[in-house]
Amino acid sequence: MTIDTTKPSIGRIYDYVLGGHHNFEADRIAAQKILKVFPSYPTWARLNRWFVQMVAEQWAGSGHNHILDLGSGMPTQGHFHSAAPHAKVLYTDLDPVTVAYAHEVIGDNPLVSYIQADLRDPAEIFDAANQLFLGERRAAIGFIGLAYFLDDESLAQLARMLYDWAAPGSVMALSYAYMQIDTEQARERLEHFKRNSAQLFMRDEAQMRALMAPWQVREIKPLASWLGVEHLVQEADREGLDAEMYGVMLVHEEVAS
Repeated sequence: MTIDTTKPSIGRIYDYVLGGHHNFEADRIAAQKILKVFPSYPTWARLNRWFVQMVAEQWAGSGHNHILDLGSGMPTQGHFHSAAPHAKVLYTDLDPVTVAYAHEVIGDNPLVSYIQADLRDPAEIFDAANQLFLGERRAAIGFIGLAYFLDDESLAQLARMLYDWAAPGSVMALSYAYMQIDTEQARERLEHFKRNSAQLFMRDEAQMRALMAPWQVREIKPLASWLGVEHLVQEADREGLDAEMYGVMLVHEEVAS
């Protein structure tokens, strides 16, 4: 497999911002450019990572034994397979470097699988999940740190495909980003991010509810509130644009006929 290390990857940029070592020079250069115009990025990245760990602990305590995690990144301490060691866990990521490193971290664990796949075309993901879960489709789905990289059409289509695949009683956890985008300052920052890693899509609560239908929102609030760390988000972190990162818990409810 040939890996182009000259092009930055948003996943490896995320790893670098969190203090990880699974990144290349191109990722570090792109990260530094982003941090110059978006210095609060590490704060929101840490909240996302902690939210993953919180969700993992909650699902382990709730007895979820079939977990599908999309855009997983590095399965570090506190990820789903370590929080729920008896659960079957399928991780996915588009970046081949991340997948290769993840296989080293996971080792020979028959309950855990990590595949390289594009979530915008999830057929391969569903096939792998059906194989690992032995056909069980009542699952807990991690969709954290992804929604703001997908345009409206792609996000709505993926939400519907996940709903159609999953069985009633399935749950999903996701995070999404919001900030005021009707200013020149916001447009400049989003354009800078796009040039150095990936395009971002900001949404409010009403937009997210509509795009994630027919999943039902169980609860939605800022990540800092989920985690009880509101004091760690300073006014400067909001970049003068009311920036916020939200966590959402959703459920697949069976519709009565």
